[in-house]
Amino acid sequence: AMTTFAATPVIVPPHGTIDLVDKQVPLCHMFPAKCQNMTPVPSPYTCIDDVPPLCVTRAQLDVSAFKEHLLNLPEHMWNDDTQDGNVKLMRPAHDKWGIKKIVFTFCDDFLLKVLDLPWSMDPTWQPFLDEIYESIGVDKSKVVRSLLASMPPGVDIPIHHDTGHWVKHCHRVHVPIITGPDVRFRVGANEDLMNDYLFDEGRVVELNNQSKHAVSNNMKNTYRVHLIFDYVEDYPLSRYTVKPGQKIMQTRRSIDFDPNDPLLKEEEGSGESTSAALRTLRTTVSPAFIIIGAQKSGTTSLYEYICEHPLVCRGKRRETHYFDWRWNAKLTTPAGHLDYYLNFYHREALQSHASIMTGESTPSYMLHSDIVLPRLQSTLPPDTFKLLVMLRNPTARAFSHFNMSIDMTGTAEQNKNRGASSYISSTFEEIVDKEIAALLDMGITPDTDYQTFKEKALTGLPMGHGGHSIVLRGLYALQLEPWIAQYPLDVNMKVLGLKEIIGTQQEVQDKVNSVYEFIGLPPHDIPDVAAKNTRAYDPINPETKARLDEFYAPYNAKLFEILGRELAW
Repeated sequence: AMTTFAATPVIVPPHGTIDLVDKQVPLCHMFPAKCQNMTPVPSPYTCIDDVPPLCVTRAQLDVSAFKEHLLNLPEHMWNDDTQDGNVKLMRPAHDKWGIKKIVFTFCDDFLLKVLDLPWSMDPTWQPFLDEIYESIGVDKSKVVRSLLASMPPGVDIPIHHDTGHWVKHCHRVHVPIITGPDVRFRVGANEDLMNDYLFDEGRVVELNNQSKHAVSNNMKNTYRVHLIFDYVEDYPLSRYTVKPGQKIMQTRRSIDFDPNDPLLKEEEGSGESTSAALRTLRTTVSPAFIIIGAQKSGTTSLYEYICEHPLVCRGKRRETHYFDWRWNAKLTTPAGHLDYYLNFYHREALQSHASIMTGESTPSYMLHSDIVLPRLQSTLPPDTFKLLVMLRNPTARAFSHFNMSIDMTGTAEQNKNRGASSYISSTFEEIVDKEIAALLDMGITPDTDYQTFKEKALTGLPMGHGGHSIVLRGLYALQLEPWIAQYPLDVNMKVLGLKEIIGTQQEVQDKVNSVYEFIGLPPHDIPDVAAKNTRAYDPINPETKARLDEFYAPYNAKLFEILGRELAW
């Protein structure tokens, strides 16, 4: 249906419901340019053959009483800092545009916590909200966001689509309470397919907010006010009741309560659910994940994929090396070491935001188990972190390690850490011959027990650089034995093969989501699945490759026996 609204052709949203299936990706990804099957309608165009519904009418209500109530509100009721009895929340983009708000219910971007703010239960507001929710058959227990947005005259909200995990799981509903013919609400599958839609007072409109949309308030003296709310269907929710004056700590994607809030401390021991709920996530600022190896096996890629998650705060160093190279021997207590270790992270941010986690990737840890493991166990609280291991075909890993070690194009610190001087004057074949001979002289076999392996092969290994043990680092079964004994597989430790994080966008996404789940993160779409920290070099000599393959074969068989599966590496 078409109507004329401010002398512009406007589409009247048809009656219906937006299917969540049509909200799984931004529509501009599905329709990046004008569709091929364009059907002309009164300007502008719309792709009626392919584009799913963008706006639909769910109901029409008499909102005159609600409008009168809003028109009679004192100005201070719209001010975040003077809403006595409610709780202050940020909406960064809307705050930047000067849009005032009254928030009733809000959630973080990952639907981990739904907060019912004090005014959502206020008898002044409840009748208005309940009538609107009931008009489209929505139980308020399913509402995850609900707020009044008051848009100043002369303000434009630019073309955008909403982002975040919540979008694909929620129905977005707009209810215009105060508006007029000089307000434009445009919606389209992409920026080339924008149409004006009718959002008149009392029309309950569901918007596919994965579509592009933009709003302009061209009224001269009137604020445009919509009630905007989102609700889920069967998504599991954790709801928390917020008391007046409680402090909320936010990042763009997370919500937490200020751990120093006196109101929070008053609730302890009261039996109320809120204070317990605020501690449902992490209660320590120490790392939630540590990638321990193996070097040149995709550890940088895995670390970067993890750090693309909005609930991860990247450490100050990717490789802290605290438990091997940078151990502070002057400290004598576990508490002292933990305090020092946390200097490698943004501890203040972690203390304020319990939903946020951090971690590191030091791939030499796996090899140096004799030193790292006891230090790690004495420093970090048990069961507060997960270990991640990346493994690569040991022959390919060894050759990649050699090529990294002799690459002198890095910074002075990088070249020092790589230990280039140890290998720069030797060929790969010479190194392989020498190191295999040394292992044979030690009597190392796939069945060597860990104590013997530690005494003969690990004790006395160089510290401070990685230019050593090219062949030894591929004996994964022997290295992992003590780690698995302390951190059981698939409980505290996850092992991946390199090729598990190489593939199509969806293949990499699925594997990374499994890592997110393992370390306690909700799913997140990663934008960049390209491999990290790679370099080009000439292929390995076939004879050398064959020799290493043969040498490693029984060790690989032992590894697969321990893991209970073969690895894609």
